[in-house]
Amino acid sequence: MFPSRSQLNIKYSQRGIGIPAALFVITLLAILAVAVNSLVEQNAETYQEEVSLSRAFYAAESGAGFALNSIFPPEEFPQYSGTAECAAGPREYAFTVEGLNECTASVTCTVDATVSGVDYFTVKSVATCDGVTRTVQVRTSR
Repeated sequence: MFPSRSQLNIKYSQRGIGIPAALFVITLLAILAVAVNSLVEQNAETYQEEVSLSRAFYAAESGAGFALNSIFPPEEFPQYSGTAECAAGPREYAFTVEGLNECTASVTCTVDATVSGVDYFTVKSVATCDGVTRTVQVRTSR
């Protein structure tokens, strides 16, 4: 019934690999969790920067569109047909619409040259959203 002395010696002299293997697996999983967390944080930052870049681009494009409307008034508004102008100083726009809220655009319009009665304009719109700046430049003639 009782184990023999040789059986006791074998039982107590056995060395298992269970604890070192468990520690290795836990350490490996911890390193993997830290790496995945770092990638997720980096992806979230990149996504937010892409959103800010897109918002700034659309704000700059909208500012340039406003300037082009002042140079080329829409035909459906005949009351503006005689007021086409290229403003000398920068015009500042602060957007309040959803998507562009808290974005600003500074738009300048210059007449580059007049050749044979045709004016050549450069419209430059610089917009800032969430600390990100984008520039849109349009060249046109009238």
